[in-house]
Amino acid sequence: MTTEVSAGPRAFRRLMNKLVRWSKAMDYSGFDYTLDRIAFVERELAAIKDRMRQLEASRHEPPDVPPMRRPPSELS
Repeated sequence: MTTEVSAGPRAFRRLMNKLVRWSKAMDYSGFDYTLDRIAFVERELAAIKDRMRQLEASRHEPPDVPPMRRPPSELS
């Protein structure tokens, strides 16, 4: 069984070229950064919208505890 490295100098060169192509494919470009930031902002916005929906729903529910009455001395 032979590997690419044991097949000679051309095989080694092909292996190195594959490594270079793989390395370039793994680079994190400005475009990737921008897409990641946009995705992060969209997730944050969705979480904020969800929280706002929860707050709106809780405002329309009847309270579980009746409001406390103030003592007459604090009314003035």
